[in-house]
Amino acid sequence: MSHIKVFFIAKIKNLNEEYKQKSSALRKMAERLPGFISIDSQEIGDVEITISCWKDKEAVKNWAKDPTHMESKKRANEWYHWVKGIHVEAVDELDKRT
Repeated sequence: MSHIKVFFIAKIKNLNEEYKQKSSALRKMAERLPGFISIDSQEIGDVEITISCWKDKEAVKNWAKDPTHMESKKRANEWYHWVKGIHVEAVDELDKRT
């Protein structure tokens, strides 16, 4: 079964309390969207890496178009020095054997 992994990588500038609240709300919102599979986030030094997993490209597009998500993306320069997003189509290893 294939799925889409979205890698969000950013150099942290100022993850203040407002950011933490917005991030938590966005995560909960994403978890309720059709096609959502999982999300994991780590801070390593001054770099944040978040990997979300989605059923298909359509689910990723719907998440990208979400108004609250779009508003947060516009404010990214308040919280990060730079941001990079990468979308990768992945295939589960078990599916390769069948």
